[in-house]
Amino acid sequence: MNNLLRPIMLGLVPVALASLLLAGCQESSAPSGQPTIDPTNHAQNSSNSESTPPAIAAATATAAPSPTPEDTAKHEAQVAGTSKTDLTDIPEQSATAKQTAKPKIKAEDAYQQEKPTLMGLKLGTSKDVVLERFGKAKKQFVMDADEDAIQVYDFTDFSVGFNKKDVLEFVDVHSTEIDPGLRGLRLGQKVQDAITILGKPDTNTTYVLSYKSQGTLLKLDIDPKESTIQSIKLFANH
Repeated sequence: MNNLLRPIMLGLVPVALASLLLAGCQESSAPSGQPTIDPTNHAQNSSNSESTPPAIAAATATAAPSPTPEDTAKHEAQVAGTSKTDLTDIPEQSATAKQTAKPKIKAEDAYQQEKPTLMGLKLGTSKDVVLERFGKAKKQFVMDADEDAIQVYDFTDFSVGFNKKDVLEFVDVHSTEIDPGLRGLRLGQKVQDAITILGKPDTNTTYVLSYKSQGTLLKLDIDPKESTIQSIKLFANH
């Protein structure tokens, strides 16, 4: 009996060894780092991914961080720098604001043949009296056209000139906005208005009307096209 089993056992040994070698090769060829798949865990992951829409998930992943105090300050500065049409920010002009009052000429100081004046001023009046009456001039300069230098004080609507003795040498009116003290006559009025108010002139040309009185000359320059008064001057009739 033993003699019969021995050949059979010897034949089975090589077959068993071959089977073991083949199984070892298959195990070594499988990736050693591949994780084992848990069916339960895989099902949970699948349900989570299906319950969260892709758009919301992407928005959550890229959500901007909360603004810092520095970002808020920059935003407020940009808003403050933009143009606005809110009229409440524009200061209103005071309703009581008034222009500088024009000087008024007293009736007794108005022009008369026996008392020739302009702006209520008589030639020969001292500079101190004139400046005390009309205040500080807007401009001041010296005119050297004549032998005696003339100090000119410009009060915007009219100007006056003083000689070296500081007495009034001339008065020149050059604004329609002021009453020069000619009994209602002003610049811009017609030649006929001057004749009606002041009487017949000593000189009457296309360009000039003049009235001589008490060593003075009241000269009215005329615009020949419009026949209107362009300037009024009172100066010494040398």
